[in-house]
Amino acid sequence: MKRFFCCLKGEGSRQGEQAPPGQREPPHSPENVNNENDDVDEAHPFGSNEFLNYARRNNIEPPDDRLPRNSTQKNRQALSPLLLLKCGITFPWTDIVAGTQDFSRENYLGQGNFGNVYRCDFPEFDKVGAAKVQKLGNASAHKEFVAEITVLEDANHPNVIQLLGKCFGKDHSVIVYEFMPKGSLDHHIYANTKPGPGLPQEYAVLDWETRMSIAVGVAEALNYLHGTLRVIHRDVKVANVLLDENFVPKLTDFGLASQMVTGRYGGERQIEISPIKGTPGCVAPETEESGLVSSKSDVYSYGIFLLTLFTGRKACDFRRPSDTWKIADWMKPVWSRQENIPLVVDVALGPRYSRDGLVRLFETARRCINVQARDRPPMSQVLPLVRYAAAQPLGKVSKMKRSRSR
Repeated sequence: MKRFFCCLKGEGSRQGEQAPPGQREPPHSPENVNNENDDVDEAHPFGSNEFLNYARRNNIEPPDDRLPRNSTQKNRQALSPLLLLKCGITFPWTDIVAGTQDFSRENYLGQGNFGNVYRCDFPEFDKVGAAKVQKLGNASAHKEFVAEITVLEDANHPNVIQLLGKCFGKDHSVIVYEFMPKGSLDHHIYANTKPGPGLPQEYAVLDWETRMSIAVGVAEALNYLHGTLRVIHRDVKVANVLLDENFVPKLTDFGLASQMVTGRYGGERQIEISPIKGTPGCVAPETEESGLVSSKSDVYSYGIFLLTLFTGRKACDFRRPSDTWKIADWMKPVWSRQENIPLVVDVALGPRYSRDGLVRLFETARRCINVQARDRPPMSQVLPLVRYAAAQPLGKVSKMKRSRSR
């Protein structure tokens, strides 16, 4: 029987969408990462994560929003040394209000997985961040907030978004992560996807080398999450990949993240989630049909990610015939005949790509989107396959990279 599929985290879950203003034991137990069935415990809102519970208790009353922006330090709450030692700086609410210019439209970046995201300037730290503000009175948003900050608190990888700090209060909670000046990857792939006002209104036509570098970087991030943090991302897609000034990819939006669970004999076992959330076309069949997730669910989503990155097509497009809405179905005629591959390459690439590299890449994607989860390779095997595809020579076609305004 098919389960109800909730697409609350569809294409809107991205930084720039237009909207109204060697393994180790994981440092946190599974309940600290997303568990949709739990109710919020006001006494221990962050489960067994005593650091976050402490922060909630000891950063109790947020500063009065009516305080002038140049308010002195005495008007701010004292910051606990413990908070400074853990996940980044604890910012007073007045700093968030001032840094976002009272959450102005000019600073608006888009919607994250539990609230709006704004560019936030911190001149005293010489930092620019992206502040994601939790939706008030929303239990689901709170759980996603907990999942994201729990993962980012422990993450340390060049292809995972970096946590700069946070702001805790009874009336609001904010995560601040590093600002990505190039916005989200989908802005550069889909012509009808516009960045928020707080991002440059230009996009780059990504060349072959840049796309391959992004493909490798995202594979590196997932391999790190699965192998080191033992975390399942659960919402891998182009809109959840942000780009820095040099187009280095950073995986973001960990609001649906779940801890991997080990079975009796040491192997990973699937866990059941409810309600089912994700992006149509990117969600693995076992998740969509039965609410089951594992690291192999991320592998499926990564395979879809490769297809969207190199074809320029969306994971799910209802303008296509009904039997090809999902890109996995749309690609079926290509798998049988390699000569069809050039017909589906993103036209923005022109003739500038490695045919051998693309064949190997699409074969890797085909293995990743196997209907049977057990037959998909783990990311530890996918990563070298993508690296090998990236190493294939481009040929003698001249290199060029263009930038244009929308």
